[in-house]
Amino acid sequence: MSSGYLIGIDLGTTLAKGVIYDLEGNSIAEATEKMNTVFPGAGEAEQDPNQFYSATANIINKCFSESKIDKKQIKAISIDSQMGGIMTIDKNFNPVTYYDTPLDSRSSIENSYMHDNFGDLILEKNGSYSTYGNKILYWKKRNEWKEIYKFIQPSAFVAGKLSGLSGKDAYIDETFLCFSGLSDLKNSKWSEELCDKLEVDMDKLPKIIKSTRIVGETSKKAFEDCSLPTGIPIAAGCGDQSAGFIGAGIFDNGSMVDVSGTACILGIKTNNFIYDRDYKTLATIKSAIGESYYLTSVVLGGRTHKWFIDEFCDMEKIEAQKNGINIYDFMDNKAKNIGAGSDGLIAVDYLQGRFFPPDSNTRGLFIGHTWAHTKVHFYRSILESIAYDHYLTKEIMKELIFGIEFGKVTAIGSGSNSTFWMQLKSDILQLPYKTLFRSDLSTLGSAIIAGFSINLFKKFEDMSASIFKINKEVYPEKNKDSKYIKYIEIYRDIFGSLKETYRRISS
Repeated sequence: MSSGYLIGIDLGTTLAKGVIYDLEGNSIAEATEKMNTVFPGAGEAEQDPNQFYSATANIINKCFSESKIDKKQIKAISIDSQMGGIMTIDKNFNPVTYYDTPLDSRSSIENSYMHDNFGDLILEKNGSYSTYGNKILYWKKRNEWKEIYKFIQPSAFVAGKLSGLSGKDAYIDETFLCFSGLSDLKNSKWSEELCDKLEVDMDKLPKIIKSTRIVGETSKKAFEDCSLPTGIPIAAGCGDQSAGFIGAGIFDNGSMVDVSGTACILGIKTNNFIYDRDYKTLATIKSAIGESYYLTSVVLGGRTHKWFIDEFCDMEKIEAQKNGINIYDFMDNKAKNIGAGSDGLIAVDYLQGRFFPPDSNTRGLFIGHTWAHTKVHFYRSILESIAYDHYLTKEIMKELIFGIEFGKVTAIGSGSNSTFWMQLKSDILQLPYKTLFRSDLSTLGSAIIAGFSINLFKKFEDMSASIFKINKEVYPEKNKDSKYIKYIEIYRDIFGSLKETYRRISS
């Protein structure tokens, strides 16, 4: 394989990351930048679109400072970004509104309208319910609407800024379509039927392109802001989860992935377009490479996990620091000593609404606690809750994919560093788990997409097996899932039983 470098950028919810990789997938230099989310009020969350660009520039500059590579050897760049929200630009490719993150629930009325009236059609066409089409309806009622030229994603915004695109060049890649509520995913186009029913001006929607398509080359401004030589090809990029799946090597039909980040996701690769008609729990995402799909479930469990640590574990943080270990490892070590099911304590980790099936009224819950329960019980119950959700997801996958045989689950994301949590999920799902030598695989996935965009890679077999080298593996304790079944059934029933209660609390 020829020499050179690829840059992968991942624009996450709380952290932006960038890595310069060689063509064997080795990290040459990497850097991060904290992303800011503002919470103006209850149910409100905003991010500054310009920070996506400034963070990218800062990261690239840091990587260049660390690596001292010949910048002229950079072959291509690709960027991925969080998937559930939407941002806007004017004709000059400048932001009009804040990035309307999926954590923001101000479009809950529009969300209910879309799904109450057209939910089945949205699911049939998009493979998923909407997380940002409702936001487009929300902005339609605001004064900013007349200034909005196109709705786009952060990855496209940064790629456009680096290459000097104008509003007419605005695009969205296929991986984001599933959450729009406005697309025909199987045919990779906007649905005229849905746009007509929802009265959405299709002129404000960007063109749809492949993730591996070259959208431009680095401009003079890119050189000024982050020292990138002009003329480097920039791929369209994709959603962060899709990039992570590519970086984890989830290429074969039936391959599974467990993402433990702000969003906790269980996904499986399928060659065909399938959607969850009956349970309305799984989302169907187009692969960033090729014509296949991923069936995924989403719970913002990582966000809840961090919330609990930040709000209730100050003393534990001090003790962990004294012992020279990470606070999550510290709490994991304590949680190991508590039995399966947290002695009857069950958590619901949807603290600010549920994506699939959509219910913006759902709130967090701990149920079953007694005076005998400790803080560590509550901590463990949060981790178990995410595994319960994954168990129910696996059962739906069995029904949707006839004759499926599950293999090893590839664990990615920051949570995959926890052997305890991985073992817990392995026991509950009764599936073996493995991790790779990198856990933040979205940047690697983006770099691979960049390589495909310029034909450095033409098929997955072209890539070195060392890119996807296994780090560690865990195997389930046989029949351990039986200790959790009654709790999983209670967890499943909670959402229906408390639907009206959640509605009353939310209103």
